[in-house]
Amino acid sequence: MTRPNLFRRILTALKGFGFKQWFLVLLNVILTAGAIGCALGLRSVGGMLESLTAAERFQGAGDMRYAQLACYLPVDGGKTEDDIYAFQQSLESKMVEQSLEAPEGGRLYLDAYSGEAGVTVRSENSGGAEVKATGVGGDFFYFHPLPLRSGSYIKSDDLMDDLVVLDEEMAWKLFGGTNLAGMTMYINGEPFLISGVISRETDSATGRAYTGDGGVFMSFSALQRLAEKTTVTSYEIVMPNPITGYAKSIVEESFPVGSGDVVENSSRYSLLHLWEVIRSFGERSMRTNGVIYPYWENAVRLTEDYAALLLVLAVLAAVPPVTFALVLIIRDVRRAYRFAKVKIPEKVDEAVEKHREERLENKYKKDGGGD
Repeated sequence: MTRPNLFRRILTALKGFGFKQWFLVLLNVILTAGAIGCALGLRSVGGMLESLTAAERFQGAGDMRYAQLACYLPVDGGKTEDDIYAFQQSLESKMVEQSLEAPEGGRLYLDAYSGEAGVTVRSENSGGAEVKATGVGGDFFYFHPLPLRSGSYIKSDDLMDDLVVLDEEMAWKLFGGTNLAGMTMYINGEPFLISGVISRETDSATGRAYTGDGGVFMSFSALQRLAEKTTVTSYEIVMPNPITGYAKSIVEESFPVGSGDVVENSSRYSLLHLWEVIRSFGERSMRTNGVIYPYWENAVRLTEDYAALLLVLAVLAAVPPVTFALVLIIRDVRRAYRFAKVKIPEKVDEAVEKHREERLENKYKKDGGGD
């Protein structure tokens, strides 16, 4: 069939449409567009938070698969730095048993931990302010690459633990600016050097999850020195995951969290996980295990809810067009079957009859030639 003939047949069919046919066509077009829009929105939400990309960044172009996990502990069941070191030793032993080796000059895993405590901060020229300080250890700023406005991050291998990082809001509140590297501030009366100033994440989810009035990041050991009851309530790790679930099983076995939570951030937006979010949608709002999530986990949970909602809307919008298409396909298949059921025997009979006639004709000619 030529293209003009095809277009002519389509135009003829469209001209024969009544209100009902046009309504169904337009409805399915709108629903299909809605399903595609929800799918694109789901993809956008899944890439919103940079704090969930540590495994992807750490893996780079390598062949080894990695998973990013986070452990959140109840306030009264936090860990100590000694617990972190013991887990690291256990983890390294298990990876040696599994013949997992770090690339030359590289590392096989990255981890970070943090805890929070209320402190009093001030500068030379400002009054005191009560804030919630975050004590960090390991590669915290790899997992949370907050944009630097000035200076540098604090690192686990710093010789001294008297360095702090301020967020932009706290920097303006205490000093009226952000170019503060090397300046001195006081936390609970003790002097600390400002290493850098960072900006908070700009995505909408974090904007809603972070409700503080400015923050301070310092080494966990320093915060524990200022507030002795501070414990590790958040632990994050990127580690090899050669088979699905391997990394999570190792963490759950060797890093018990009691009534806390262990989540695999690498798969937070997978269809399987989003289905679990949908199933426990109402229960997610109830926290009975004593865990107080840091703002970055609250942001993730908010985006999970958005992603689950978009998934539901995408499925609901896709069902009618898919059903409509299946009905048309089944109808056409049945028509083709009925056509074939009638026409094929006719064609076979015609072919048989034609062959018989040709055979008789050939025989007649042969007999006539013999005469």
